Amino acid sequence: MKTILVGDCAPDRLYRLSDPDAPTEQEFEFAVAKVLSCIYPAYKCVVFGGTFHLEGREHRPDLALVARDFSHWFIIEVELASHSFFEHVLPQVRAFRYGDPHHDCITILARELDVSRSQAETLIVHVPSTVAVVANRREPAWETGLGALDIQLLAVSVFTSPAGISAVELDGTLHVAREHLGFGRYSVTDKSIRFPTVMRLPQGRLQFDDPDGALSWWMVVHGSEAIWATKEVGTPTIPHGAFVQLVRTFDGRLLLHRTWDHGEPPRGRRYRPTGT
Repeated sequence: MKTILVGDCAPDRLYRLSDPDAPTEQEFEFAVAKVLSCIYPAYKCVVFGGTFHLEGREHRPDLALVARDFSHWFIIEVELASHSFFEHVLPQVRAFRYGDPHHDCITILARELDVSRSQAETLIVHVPSTVAVVANRREPAWETGLGALDIQLLAVSVFTSPAGISAVELDGTLHVAREHLGFGRYSVTDKSIRFPTVMRLPQGRLQFDDPDGALSWWMVVHGSEAIWATKEVGTPTIPHGAFVQLVRTFDGRLLLHRTWDHGEPPRGRRYRPTGT
């Protein structure tokens, strides 16, 4: 039996591992939400039952963990190890990783995060997300299968003292693969991209992965009203007035994506009407 001693040696300071199979999935989900909210204060943990469609089936996750600066977010599936990995867990997380979100994803996130529908849609369409499974015990076979899909696995255990006080252990760490830095607008006149001043982008000579997939050097200058990024050599193949998105990867690369042209709607993931 796993036992944790907190502070001085005393019977009421001993926390013993509770039976991981005893709680219902709803009770376990509550424990997961509690520990994620505490350990990750820079995020907001909300209930998220939005629908994702893949291969003719619909699946709904349990939680969303959204960075408070809206730079990235996690889709969280809470699972009991007693569930079948191949028949129950894998089909769900594949839908969250590769499937099409329904419009109810926007409605739920807008309500739970207390933001506008347009902000919720931007989060779903443009802001990088990572899928993670939180289980009631660590399963090596799950870790191997999920890792092949770039899906993270964490485990939560609950310990209880003789006085009935609970302690929760989180085994594992959520890793941020990509984060959204912001949107900018390209000007042919200036041959530059205009970003807002609040954007977390250093000044100086930076290398971007441009929309064509090529590496190029850009000079970034911070002005009083905007941040300007100007390509050093050549003219970018970006239409005048087009919006671009800048994304930073875990290894520090800066990716420049075309999001939508002037006067056109955002180009993102395709939505399906709920129930189809």
